[in-house]
Amino acid sequence: MKKRYVILAALLVTAMAAAGCGKKKTDDTTQDAQVTVAPAENTDTAQADDGTLVDMQKSDDADIKNVIGDETATASKVIIVNGTGSAIKGLYVRPTSDDDDDWGDELINGLFTLNDNDKALYYYDASVKDADGNAVTSYDIRIVYEDEDLTDCYFRKLPLTVITQITLKMDGTGDDAIPYATYLTGSSKKETSTLSEVKARLGLDDSEDDSGDQEETDVTPTPEEDPEPTQAPSNNGDDPEPTQAPSNNGGNTDPSDASADAAKQYIGQPLSSLIAAIGDANGSDYENEPETGETGYHYYDTFTVSTTVDESGNEVVAGVW
Repeated sequence: MKKRYVILAALLVTAMAAAGCGKKKTDDTTQDAQVTVAPAENTDTAQADDGTLVDMQKSDDADIKNVIGDETATASKVIIVNGTGSAIKGLYVRPTSDDDDDWGDELINGLFTLNDNDKALYYYDASVKDADGNAVTSYDIRIVYEDEDLTDCYFRKLPLTVITQITLKMDGTGDDAIPYATYLTGSSKKETSTLSEVKARLGLDDSEDDSGDQEETDVTPTPEEDPEPTQAPSNNGDDPEPTQAPSNNGGNTDPSDASADAAKQYIGQPLSSLIAAIGDANGSDYENEPETGETGYHYYDTFTVSTTVDESGNEVVAGVW
């Protein structure tokens, strides 16, 4: 009888222990789910060009299972989102170059397939220097689709070092589709789109795009509609052609207008916005000053742009002279 009592007692203790572990596991699972879901509900959101809301990077890092590169103390990171509509099996990232034969190593390397709307966390070395010893600020991305019938796509001149999250997209479908990207920088609440820049680079008319190349179309009408420029040169003759020359001073958001006045409009804005408007500088230097931190100097033909760089690598236009 005593032996049977001992056996029953042992079975009871074992059952209670098993029930306790199961409950703890359930509780732990619940707590884990709360930790994962709660930030997504309360996270800051950013507004894309089309008015949709996108999650900021802080809430996304912990949920991303697709990781490229090594997380080190000095590594920078960026979230890459597949918004192309097709699965991606290969990814290349390199400093901007005209040599399409040299893309370096393929980064995914069979670790995963980045399906449509999936995200990958990419760790990289942001201290890369170019041949002149200047910090690299412009990068190109190439993607290889899982569907071998689809051709590779290229995304060029991206300010990767100031980007926190970038979405690779396609404008249109089929052979006429144009690859472009939208991205967030630092604490920005609105995505920047490269679609207008890409269309301008390809020589396509983007006049119907609200955020597109209307900047270019604004340049030509200015001297024709304003009577003042046509009156000043009239003393030189009746030929109307000389009256069009002063138009080079207007429309300073034209990407071809690399003037100091155009650059001054971007003081306080990300350097990437200025580059998208007036083009890349001829050269750049960076200095670390104890009191003010890192300062960048970007040299154009007739003026210099100074920038400030915060601890996260966000570079903002500070002055033009």
